[in-house]
Amino acid sequence: MSTRTLIDNIKMGDAQKSNNTFNSIMQDKIIGALDTHKQEVASKMYGASVDAPAVEEPAAETPKGETTIDADI
Repeated sequence: MSTRTLIDNIKMGDAQKSNNTFNSIMQDKIIGALDTHKQEVASKMYGASVDAPAVEEPAAETPKGETTIDADI
């Protein structure tokens, strides 16, 4: 549906078609905005850009009985 269709329906005085067209236009805009927002939130949560998939590095294993020491201390 387009804005032009909405305007044409309003000009013709067809309230039902105008309402349906308006709802369809708004639904398309809301879905697009939600998809964009979901991508932004996912990018912030996982620290990766939307285009590049995140690659996890395997965790370093500590042998049993040993402790790790932080070299930055």
